[in-house]
Amino acid sequence: MRLEQVDQLIKTEYTFFLQEKKDWSLTAGPQDLELVAHALRVLLHARTTPDFLPDYLGLVACQNADGGWSPFSADSESTVWVSAFCGLMAIRGNQFLHHDGIATSVHRAIDYFLDTQKQDGRWTDPRWADLDTTSHPVSFFNVVMALGEQHRRAEVLRSWESGARFIVDNQSADGGWYDTDFHPSGVEITAHLIQDALIADLVIDQRIKAIRESCTKGAAKLYEWQAQDGSWDEENVDHTMDCTRSLMVVTRALASAQGEEVILRGLRWILDHKNVQGWGDFPGMETNLERTCDGLDTLLKYQAYRQTNPLEVVKLWGYVA
Repeated sequence: MRLEQVDQLIKTEYTFFLQEKKDWSLTAGPQDLELVAHALRVLLHARTTPDFLPDYLGLVACQNADGGWSPFSADSESTVWVSAFCGLMAIRGNQFLHHDGIATSVHRAIDYFLDTQKQDGRWTDPRWADLDTTSHPVSFFNVVMALGEQHRRAEVLRSWESGARFIVDNQSADGGWYDTDFHPSGVEITAHLIQDALIADLVIDQRIKAIRESCTKGAAKLYEWQAQDGSWDEENVDHTMDCTRSLMVVTRALASAQGEEVILRGLRWILDHKNVQGWGDFPGMETNLERTCDGLDTLLKYQAYRQTNPLEVVKLWGYVA
């Protein structure tokens, strides 16, 4: 795959993404915060975060009193999954914005996750499987540790380790993770858990020795699950993007070339099934902004994946400062 093609697609899709700002920016009014977080991730990886301080301040402004966020910015009941995504965007964005209000927001988010973790290490959210829900606060704490944030540091380390162990302990013998109610195929949840919760430990701390083997087994399951055409989960665009991105960071952190062809097949399928502008949830469906953000993020991460330094793509998860 020629990088020139990828670079040009990023330019055209980023232009389209900005044209749709009224539908993802908190400066335009209340929004779906999952979409907002997806959009802020695009800004981070496009290296344009400093141009969008009002969007980050909007995120701070709709943080709830308990330190979490609601799925919709006008609501007041926090849920874990979206709170972790918003917290991740706040701490990662503030690397470039250096804003005291955002720093305080990050501290409040840390308090929220320390307060809501269950005794067995999991977090729960009515909209998500417990394993998938748990992966997001663990990912947030990965970045908290990687960036040297000291707020309640010892408690964060204990909480992170408990959450990561919950995930490792619930991996199936075949290398996948499953939830009969939310993720019966195992594809999306396995892709999420490796990249969001586990792989960071190999570049940050290596506190849990079983994580390398767990990531290796999970990646092998993703290889096995890929269809011949390059997609995953019956041509699910979202899940194919998730798997492709997950294998980019996993193969680099494991120093493995095994997934190269799998990643390329996934990326080719993603590009072959994009709309004139953006992506839909399945081939032939109309474009939606969340999937378009995922598509842009996949292309931006592929740019970094192709760099000589294997840590360049790891940086795009925030696990390297």
